[in-house]
Amino acid sequence: MKSTILYICLFLVSSVNVFAQLDRSVKPEPGPAPEIKIADYESFELPNGLKVFVVENHKLPKVTFSLVLDRDPVMEENKAGYLSITGELLRTGTKTRSKAQLDEEIDFIGAYLSTSSTGIAGSSLKKHTEKLLELMSDVLLNPSFPQEEMDKIKKQTLSALALAKDDPNSIANNVSRVLVYGKNHPYGEITTEETVKNITIQDSKNYYEKFFRPNIAYLAIVGDITKKEAEGLVKKYFGKWKKGDVPKFEYKDPELPEKRIVALVDRAQSVQSVIEIAHPLKLKPGEPEVIKSRLLNEIMGGSFTSRLNMNLREKHGYTYGARSSISSDELIGNFSASAKVRNEVTDSAIAEMLKEINLLGKEKVKAEELQNAKNYITGSFARSMENPQTVASFAINTARYNLPKDYYANYLKNVDKVTIEDVQEMAKRFVKPEHSYIILVGKAEEVGKNLNNYGEVKHYDIYGNLIDQK
Repeated sequence: MKSTILYICLFLVSSVNVFAQLDRSVKPEPGPAPEIKIADYESFELPNGLKVFVVENHKLPKVTFSLVLDRDPVMEENKAGYLSITGELLRTGTKTRSKAQLDEEIDFIGAYLSTSSTGIAGSSLKKHTEKLLELMSDVLLNPSFPQEEMDKIKKQTLSALALAKDDPNSIANNVSRVLVYGKNHPYGEITTEETVKNITIQDSKNYYEKFFRPNIAYLAIVGDITKKEAEGLVKKYFGKWKKGDVPKFEYKDPELPEKRIVALVDRAQSVQSVIEIAHPLKLKPGEPEVIKSRLLNEIMGGSFTSRLNMNLREKHGYTYGARSSISSDELIGNFSASAKVRNEVTDSAIAEMLKEINLLGKEKVKAEELQNAKNYITGSFARSMENPQTVASFAINTARYNLPKDYYANYLKNVDKVTIEDVQEMAKRFVKPEHSYIILVGKAEEVGKNLNNYGEVKHYDIYGNLIDQK
């Protein structure tokens, strides 16, 4: 008993000494970037050009198939919206099955099946894999394009557009796309009630015949399946899919505005203003600047603790949230910063947003800010690896964008290498507040008085058409 008491006393004394040596006012140094083990994937290609990536995961008796078409963006012109409608229409019937029959067979096996203008996806239990692929291949290879189903989809689309006409967020999105990309670019096209009415069944059939080809397709298979099993199934159900020449397109890159422009859309009933500061930027997937600019954006407006949100929400109480994004794209990326604020603080909110954005190019960020951004990205990346589908998307991205084979394996190491100077350089190169569009949807009578302080004020309608104010 005495020895036990003595041991406890000695333990307590030693513990006090250990804790006394720790200076808790000094923040521990960050450790090296964690090693993330990315699961292996296997791949093969069919004679028709279909590229397949298999990620084995035997934790659950489930298999998921995701097929993506790697085509150039398409101009829809006076039939804007037909690509989306075609994607929905593919799921509404085949040459041997009606939509009702498809729904019944999919529900019977507890599966999931969806289509879009750039692919098809499905998921089911392992034991129903063959049935799922039978349905997927039927939808993919034998669409019937029923007129009555197109009529339903068009009617639903028109109803949604009617509602969007009075939605300030939808209006801001329309105007932003038109201004940032231009009406002669596929990213700048706007779907309207008029363009939807122009769409015909033949438009969908023509698109399908031109673009649904295996030689531009990537198929990711994830789940309780081996490469050998996958090869047999893919050959059986997609081997007869015929390859063909697919149209290629080139578009002129949108340019920055010569000076800052305030694009005002008057919405007389608004008690809030939707603000977006945006411009195009040239940044392609996989370039070294993508990771650096992601850290810049994290600090600027990518999370709750970002500068924009801390300023507009926490410091001034102008908004529930302010955000930013810097996106890369094979054609053209974009920068955007946005917030919804009360009418009476619209002028002040724009001033604060521009101040925070400008500071990132003029002053270096703090070491703690950068480390916090790295920690957030590292955590997000690690969590994403819990989903096997992430590995499949990594495989497809590597092939589509011609990325280095170890791009994702070294992702966190490259995040960790980003310096304070890198962040400032990205701000100078990619964020151009003096050559941007400030899109503002709100009550012009209340918010329009001081807008000329921020640039030339121009008035637009809800579709991004310039309104003559003379």
